[in-house]
Amino acid sequence: MIEEREKQNEKVEFEHGLTWRSMLGIIYTAAVVQPVVIWIYLATGNLILSLSTYATIFVFSELAAMSGRPLTKQEIFVFMVGSGFASIGVSLGPSLIYSLYLRRHPLIASSIGATNIPDWVAPRPESPVWDLRTLIYPDWTLPIFLALVMVLSSIVVDLALGFLTRELYIVHEKLPFPISYLNANICETLAERKPDRLRTFIFSSLVAFIYGILMYAVPTISEATLNQTITVIPLPWIDLNPIIEHLIPGASLGVATEITIIAVGLLLPPMITFSILIGSLAFYFVGNSILVATGLFTEWTPGMNLQNAWQRSVLNFWAGPTIALGIAAGILPLIVNPKPIIEAFKSLTKIPTTAERGISLKVILAMYLSGIVIAIVTATILVPGFPVWIFILLSGVWPFVINLIAARSLGVTGLAINIPFVRQGTILASGYQGYDIWFAPTLAEGTGGAGWCGNFKVAELTSTFPMDLVKALVIACPIALALGFIYTQMFWMISPIPSSLFMAPFWDINVTMTTLFIRRQAELFRPDWMITTFIVGAALQLVATFMHLPVSIIGIAMGASWPIPNAVGVMIGFILLKILGRLYGKRWIDQQRTTIAAGLFTGEGLIVAFSAAAAIISRSVWIRPI
Repeated sequence: MIEEREKQNEKVEFEHGLTWRSMLGIIYTAAVVQPVVIWIYLATGNLILSLSTYATIFVFSELAAMSGRPLTKQEIFVFMVGSGFASIGVSLGPSLIYSLYLRRHPLIASSIGATNIPDWVAPRPESPVWDLRTLIYPDWTLPIFLALVMVLSSIVVDLALGFLTRELYIVHEKLPFPISYLNANICETLAERKPDRLRTFIFSSLVAFIYGILMYAVPTISEATLNQTITVIPLPWIDLNPIIEHLIPGASLGVATEITIIAVGLLLPPMITFSILIGSLAFYFVGNSILVATGLFTEWTPGMNLQNAWQRSVLNFWAGPTIALGIAAGILPLIVNPKPIIEAFKSLTKIPTTAERGISLKVILAMYLSGIVIAIVTATILVPGFPVWIFILLSGVWPFVINLIAARSLGVTGLAINIPFVRQGTILASGYQGYDIWFAPTLAEGTGGAGWCGNFKVAELTSTFPMDLVKALVIACPIALALGFIYTQMFWMISPIPSSLFMAPFWDINVTMTTLFIRRQAELFRPDWMITTFIVGAALQLVATFMHLPVSIIGIAMGASWPIPNAVGVMIGFILLKILGRLYGKRWIDQQRTTIAAGLFTGEGLIVAFSAAAAIISRSVWIRPI
């Protein structure tokens, strides 16, 4: 077991996972799985990237096993991470079409005027590209070039921050990274194929598969074949607001129905699970009810669903406090105890560039600086009237801060905290009145460095050379971007976007949100609330640290950034873990819980992939270009 080797500090020999077999799987993902993900995203607004990856890995590992040469755990892990890179094109093509849709939208025309949106965002409304439904036209040259520049700069910055946070949180502070064991367990189970773990894995996959039939297959296939969505299990949660709103006006409550959320609860330590629930309840159950009772939350009305109540309360009240709490939880421990970060930087200066340890500090700094300089210079050229020092904050300073926070959150709770609306709030606070700044690209919203840190932890658990992941990225990204562009173009030729075939349900919501910010109808940053929250969070952090209280401030911050149903879903997973422990014994559940969680992820991934394929086939029987 991976966990047992970790406890015994066994020395392991690293091996390569980037082979012709893992590369074949990555190319397969880019060529075959990526169009399915794009189709589902355009049709439903849902990204099933991670779930489709688990399904593809399961199928490939079984085919390899039947051939008599099972994939190694290193190959499976590189395949797993590389599949994520192989679907990077999912975001490029659809985002370009969305930008054009936004510029042509009646709400934009009536509020700010389409001519006030720069041509580097999307072609002009009078351009023939909308009627031709094509991305291959001279008017697209600047938007596509700009998108590729920002993809490149974000990848370089994320990779640099990933290596930095790896040295800080994995090598020196040795944080637990509980969720990393899930992916490592999947790799080890499918590679070593031990009978007891394989039985548990297959059984839990079957449970998730059956559950997924009701949750995903029935509505997906019914909508594709009957033009009517039959819902058996609500997705993504059961909304309990209508039940409690008369008793506690403003309070939100719900239960996540995503089995992967429940699976996460099998892996988290009890202290983290309870802290997440406390944070979410404090903000969105107690906090929202107080806001309504005091007359501050005037937008809340009886009948408002959980999604809208959560979104509106974050926009108008909780965005700033969430940022302050995240900084207190993520940065304060490094200020109180700076030794780990000092040692990390010292060690980086001495690290030779080896396959086991990655790259040196000079290379990390060169990558980081080159990435942020590209982003800052690009934004300054596009919006010359906006203060350069704010671009430096958004694309230079904040990515460093948020990735330190997110990677620490990932290391402690297993989940990377993401603080929303920082870019929007900073623009509002700047006082700049131009419209162009709202479309300028920055690096303020990415936590990819924390994702890389998590990948490096799994690489350590599976004894995989970390540089194999970088090589897979370099190989997969160009292929994925090119194919993603081509597939999006093909789908747009089949049908308009949005349309009855590709509904793109969240696009109108996104346009509304953009307009709301541009017209300055949202007050994101309340300095007094932020300062108060930071002081309270810092005090809790210090008291919990020095008195060894069973509470995690980073867990509370994570809960504050989550809607309540997700926090409740994690708690359900924890309760399920305790029930299984009572039935089968603590020793068995300690050995098998990561395998159970891995099976649940894989089983749901399989049914999502099958449902998507069935829906596409059903549509393809009768659809023709229109």
